[in-house]
Amino acid sequence: MDERIEEFVMREELMMLTAAELDVENCRPTNFREPRRVYAWVRYPSKAFRVQALAIAYTRTAVKIRFLEPVIMIQREGWVWLSAVTPERTSAGDEAVGGTS
Repeated sequence: MDERIEEFVMREELMMLTAAELDVENCRPTNFREPRRVYAWVRYPSKAFRVQALAIAYTRTAVKIRFLEPVIMIQREGWVWLSAVTPERTSAGDEAVGGTS
């Protein structure tokens, strides 16, 4: 348990998109009716992780995801660039992340 506490204290801060990057005044977010399963790249200052996540909202350029932070196993939520997100394959094929399909 001490290792886990040390990891939590010493970990780098997760880097999500800022309000300026989202530009919500010109690009309003739209919530998905149902969250969509995706894989997304999340960044820290010195590394990146590809995580399983739920896409819960989107804009023209970004996706809001909810995911379990890999190192400390805490649920997080934040915005990443659309290009950092890949839909999870479903039995019906790939689903689009942005838009209504």
